[in-house]
Amino acid sequence: MSFDAEALDAEVARQEKYLAQLPGNFDFPLFNSKHAIESQRRSGYRNTSSAAREIVDNAIEAKASQIDVFFDQAKRGKGKKDGEAVSSVAFFDNGSGMSPKMVRYALSWGAGTHFDELGTIGKFGFGLPNASINQTRRVEVYTKRRHDDVITKAWLDINNVQSHGLTHIEEPVTAELPDFVQRYLKDNKLTFEHGTVVVWVTPDRLSYRKASTLKEHLLDDFGVVYRYMLGDVTLKVGGKQVEPVDPLFLTPGARYYLPKDKGGAIEVYSQMIPVRYYQDEETGGLHLAYVEKASELDPENERTLAVGAIEVRIVRFPPGFSVHKKGKAESDANRRFEIRKARRGMSFVRHDREIETVDVFPRSMRDVSAGLGDWPLLQGYAYHWGIEVKFNPQLDEVFGIANDKQTVRPIEDFWRLLASEPFEIDALLKAENNWQSKQRRAADPVVETTEEPSPAENAAALADRIEGEINEPPKKDKEKVEKATEEEANKRVGVTAGTVEEAKQAIKKQGQRRGYKIEYFDDSHGAFFEPEWQPGNVVVAKVNRQHPFYSAFYAPLLKLEGGSRARYALDIVLLALAKGELRIDDPVTKLWNENLRKKQWTPFLSNALKVFEQTTHADDSHEESQGDQEQSFATDAPA
Repeated sequence: MSFDAEALDAEVARQEKYLAQLPGNFDFPLFNSKHAIESQRRSGYRNTSSAAREIVDNAIEAKASQIDVFFDQAKRGKGKKDGEAVSSVAFFDNGSGMSPKMVRYALSWGAGTHFDELGTIGKFGFGLPNASINQTRRVEVYTKRRHDDVITKAWLDINNVQSHGLTHIEEPVTAELPDFVQRYLKDNKLTFEHGTVVVWVTPDRLSYRKASTLKEHLLDDFGVVYRYMLGDVTLKVGGKQVEPVDPLFLTPGARYYLPKDKGGAIEVYSQMIPVRYYQDEETGGLHLAYVEKASELDPENERTLAVGAIEVRIVRFPPGFSVHKKGKAESDANRRFEIRKARRGMSFVRHDREIETVDVFPRSMRDVSAGLGDWPLLQGYAYHWGIEVKFNPQLDEVFGIANDKQTVRPIEDFWRLLASEPFEIDALLKAENNWQSKQRRAADPVVETTEEPSPAENAAALADRIEGEINEPPKKDKEKVEKATEEEANKRVGVTAGTVEEAKQAIKKQGQRRGYKIEYFDDSHGAFFEPEWQPGNVVVAKVNRQHPFYSAFYAPLLKLEGGSRARYALDIVLLALAKGELRIDDPVTKLWNENLRKKQWTPFLSNALKVFEQTTHADDSHEESQGDQEQSFATDAPA
């Protein structure tokens, strides 16, 4: 085996260079403070609202009944146009407050007080420092208990963290609240008799720097995440109260709720599933099982790690309840759709607080063979149904809850449980997806021939003039066209013309003015289109409305914004094909071309487009690629 000795030596030299920077008394702590913190602040939270949830969670755990999130804004300097830039973010609550020792402890990682308490939101003790340094380099905490005479201030400033060695939280001090916090409390008639104020000072990693935009960001997120808690706590952002937003739209009083009898959401499935999480005695593997009877539970069984219940709800949104609109949402139906766009998939709610909406289900052949179920592909119609899974912290390990409470990674047995009898929730979701598909696929518009030439017909006629061509049927068809012209002229005599000759001249002029025409016919056994000469030497392409070419391709163009332009372009293609076939003079070639159109193109298009319609019903603007959905969830299934 060959190796690059020079490269190996260079790597060792790089290591030695770094080690030379360590102080002589370096005692090799578990974490190297500076690098660990800088790495930690770049991990975990997706955005500011995700980090802010941690501070709100702590306030709720501290039994607060009022929580306010508000901002200090940078003063407008000379030449500065934006006076809305956020310079600090404050979280006020009227909870229990903390002792000086506790607030100092709370700023260290792992300082949670609920680790062994299963009925709480918090658990890991990472939230306050982790979320704060993700958004700012300095966090200050002001706290006061009911009988305290002074406010205690503690802080964590990662600018002061040493590169090596142990780092300590500074001794807390007594202090007054920052000026902007005092102003907010006074303006909103709030007092600080007890509770906590967390301040992110000069945050450098906010999702939005503009105060109004950051406010809307937090209002929207908090409304969904804390929807089940807002009846017990008042939560405000920038002075505006957070309104509950139920993405299932089943909660009366929540934003955009509509009663069922007025076209609102319909709960089609609700089930509470008792479960046992245990360790297999023989293999040591961790598993989840449905508990049918309480007698199945042995309280003395050391292999049982947790017992709990999983609540599953499936909701149907009837047509018209949520409507997609490009651009700004103008109605409640549009706004419901905007909410569903961010919540398509399975919503996981832990202890009444939403964790995440998972939009990827087990779908690969590996997953199916491993018994994880046959779940629907989440495409456009998945916006019109919802599924929610609620569980308590006892089952945290089942759902893979991490210390940032942002993600859910259920074990395989969770999917097996839901897909198994008697639940078969994967089949229920596929059935709901199919129901939505059938309900929302509107009947194809019936197109008729217009009296005036269409843009496509005019363009085709103009193209002939540019080429200096005159539409004339070949000799074999000339007599047939002249006979048809004669018959049409006779029909017009006494109606629009005095004599047959006058009628013929009128037909000729019409043909010169409108040399091409798109018409329609209905024949379930006919070709997808038929070319035809009409009186006045008019080239006609007749589109069959009973062929899948019309239902899968032609008609859907008319439903799209700007689809008329595409439809007229397609008309030009059809007129070109019709003209090419009609002007063939040789009988054998003409027969061959007709056979190609009727016996090859038509059946092939019919079969291919039928398959296409059956397998792809989603709105193109919302469709996810199947490749993204096909990642495997199974870890032990055969490949």
